[in-house]
Formats: sequence, C-alpha cells, structure tokens
Amino acid sequence: MSITDLARPRRRPSHGLAVGLALAGLLAVSSLAPFWLPLPDPNRQDLMAVLVPPGAGHLLGTDHLGRDILSRVLHGAPRSLGIALACVASTAVLGVLLGLAAALGGRFSDTLIMRLADLVLAFPGLLLALLLAGLTGGGLLPMAIGIQIALWPLFARMARANARVALQETHVEAARLAGFSSGHILRHHLLPPVLRQTVSLAALGVGSAILTISSLGFLGLGLEPPTPEWGAMIGELLPYAPEAPVQILAPCLAIVASVFAFTLVGESIAAHLAGGQE
Repeated sequence: MSITDLARPRRRPSHGLAVGLALAGLLAVSSLAPFWLPLPDPNRQDLMAVLVPPGAGHLLGTDHLGRDILSRVLHGAPRSLGIALACVASTAVLGVLLGLAAALGGRFSDTLIMRLADLVLAFPGLLLALLLAGLTGGGLLPMAIGIQIALWPLFARMARANARVALQETHVEAARLAGFSSGHILRHHLLPPVLRQTVSLAALGVGSAILTISSLGFLGLGLEPPTPEWGAMIGELLPYAPEAPVQILAPCLAIVASVFAFTLVGESIAAHLAGGQE
C-alpha cells in the first residue's frame, strides 16, 4: 500500500444495494404469492361488499365492485414487474448490440445509429409509449413496444461509449498486435465493462418501465380490464378516494416500493462501478 493509498479517504460501504436487493426480493416473493397463497379471485365481484374497509374478511378492503384489494395488488405484481423486466431485458440486448455495432462499425453505421438514438431521446419516453398505445388502442403489445422504443437509445449510447473507451486501452492494442481475433477482443475486453454498466442501467430502466406501465394503466391504455394492474387500480379507485383511502393507497405503495427498490439497486451499482474506476 502506497502513501497515496493511505492518504486517500476511504469510502464508507453503502448499504443502499443491500436494502434495494432486499426490497426487490420481497417484491419477487410477493409476485409469486398468487401461485401458492389461497387468495380470492381478483376479478370476482361482490356488489353486496362494495368499498368494505380493511378487516378480517378483506385485509385491505374491497374496491367499488367488491373485489378484494389484497388479491388484486398481489395478482398485479407479476404483471407489472414481469412486463417491466421482460421489456428491459429485451431492450438491453438490442441496445447493447446496436451500441457495439456503432463503436465497431464504420463512420456511416456510427452516425446512423447515434442520430437515430438522438432522435428518439428528443421525445420523452412516456410520451412515446402514450402515443403508440393511444394510436393502437392500448394493450400489452403496443405498451411493450413503446417502452422498448423509449429505452433502447440509453443502452446503445452506454455500450458505444464504454466500447470506444475500451478500444483505446493499451492492452486492447496489444491484443490486436498479438494477432487475437476481433471476436476474442470483443468477448474478453469490450463486453465485460459494457455488461457491468448494463446491469446498473437495466435496474434503473425497470423502475422507469414500471412507472410507464402504471401511467398507461391509469389512463386506460394498458392491460385490458378487468386484469389487475396497479396503475389501472388507481384510476378505478380515484373517484372513491375519500371513501376508500386504504384501498387506493395499496397500489400506490406497490408502485413506489418497486420503483424505489430498482432505482436504489441501479444507483448503488453505478456508484460502486464509479468508485472502482477511481
């Protein structure tokens, strides 16, 4: 250990990643709850038990159609989280491939891909998803495509930036001079730093996707009713908020907890990677 290392202030270990992972794990367990808990049918209506307050029969009460809120929140978890994870995973693959193509290809491919990414980034992501869902009448496929269109430029720009930095490293130049193939350099020198950053960006992207899914559901452009989905539940219960504050608060807290968990994980990983590069 050098004098410089001793003089450098040590960063205190952040517990943000542990908290975020614990909360994300709790959400994952909650999303599996409908498959092993004897929950009521989330779509079963009981007009004799409308807006029942929380109690023994209904732990979180019922909505304006007598449907159990706890069951609908838990059944909505695998949909909101599952759609967000699937969209971000597929978008990350596409974006990283396009970013690497921009970094490794010629000037034409770099300019084409990056200008297209700039064009997409000029529009708010939620607006893109809203326009696509609105023009097509809503539903799962338009919503997923809108999220993917909005997110791919972020992954492409990240992959291109990291790949171009890695290409300028001396060990990459040495590998080229030693006669290693482009595939070997890609796998061993370019992909590792790109994939590390991809994990952080993907976690942040999941939080953004959950917000987009919930926003479209709130506007009636998400999953088709009566499918339980957090945003749609808020939109349905909003007129009854004074009479059923707990019922409308339940899906709100589910959205907040999900976005907070994945944002915390993404920012913690990004801070760790930034600290490791100092």
